[in-house]
Amino acid sequence: GAVDFKPILTKVKAQKPDVIYMVSYVMDASLLMKQLKELRIDAKLFAGGAAGFAIPEFVNNAKDAAEYVVTATLWSPQAKYPGAKEFAEKYKSKFGDYPSYHGAEAYSALYILEDALNRAKTWNAEDIRSAMKATDMVTAFGPIKFEDKAGYQNQNFMDTLVMQVIKGNHETIWPESYANAKYLFPIPSWRNRK
Repeated sequence: GAVDFKPILTKVKAQKPDVIYMVSYVMDASLLMKQLKELRIDAKLFAGGAAGFAIPEFVNNAKDAAEYVVTATLWSPQAKYPGAKEFAEKYKSKFGDYPSYHGAEAYSALYILEDALNRAKTWNAEDIRSAMKATDMVTAFGPIKFEDKAGYQNQNFMDTLVMQVIKGNHETIWPESYANAKYLFPIPSWRNRK
């Protein structure tokens, strides 16, 4: 909820960093990038730690200052999962923009719940829990299988995707098996951008 990051960013600029890594919600993420541009703070890479950097509103709010920012996410509209593209396009046609990973996760959660309820012997808590534990399916959000691993219980371990804003859109750049675009590194300085 800050309104001015310039005092902090001025100190960052003095250090001439190669990489600037930020974690924030969408409005702060947008403001950070706008002020980085305004102060002409260059780096080889601007990276956002998911959260506000990974949702469509970031690009909409930061405009051209969002260009080339890299961020992690669990889902993107280009995800190569059955139904992902169709869900993303239907969502965009109704709401005007692509969904974030939160939207895809919520959408898929309903299918997961429906599947578990259909497989449960009864609708008591234990039978539903057993059906959820046995879930093994692929949704528009990706593969779903609840596992106990590394001290965690009932977790759905997923691949992390990396996106980069390219020509005003979040594009998936890694892992290569999910990529729909080639990453750009090092990114151009502010003065060398169109």
